[in-house]
Amino acid sequence: MARTKERDTFRSRLKTVGLRHTMPRERILSFLDKKNAHPTPEELYQSLKKKGYAIGLSTVYLNLQVLRDAGLLWEFKDQQGNTRYDGFTEKHHHLFCVQCGTIEDLLAKDLPEFDPEPVKKAVESRTGWFVEDARLELRGVCPNCQ
Repeated sequence: MARTKERDTFRSRLKTVGLRHTMPRERILSFLDKKNAHPTPEELYQSLKKKGYAIGLSTVYLNLQVLRDAGLLWEFKDQQGNTRYDGFTEKHHHLFCVQCGTIEDLLAKDLPEFDPEPVKKAVESRTGWFVEDARLELRGVCPNCQ
């Protein structure tokens, strides 16, 4: 019964943004739904294959792009320049360990003093760009590497 409820949740999320439900999309969203999961497309592909899912690497890439464009995922680059995906949609920022590469989520609500609006306004006035979103990226050394 829990699996049916989970599937209905994914169907609803996809329908809300105008996408149809497919098993690859459900499996990708399910994997990325975990907080602090930030895989590359290849890592995601390998994880899904290990779970026994018949899915191709090109299917993973295609669906990551579709889900990102629909606003269900966030795409970002890690410190090595690898493209990573994040399905945690609550407003948050990232902590990067410069030694081991660990990436950890930091909720924006835990940083009440960080207000991106002045930064966005300054960038817009100086460059003419419209800044859709500003995120904080913190780099340092995680507790395991200290």
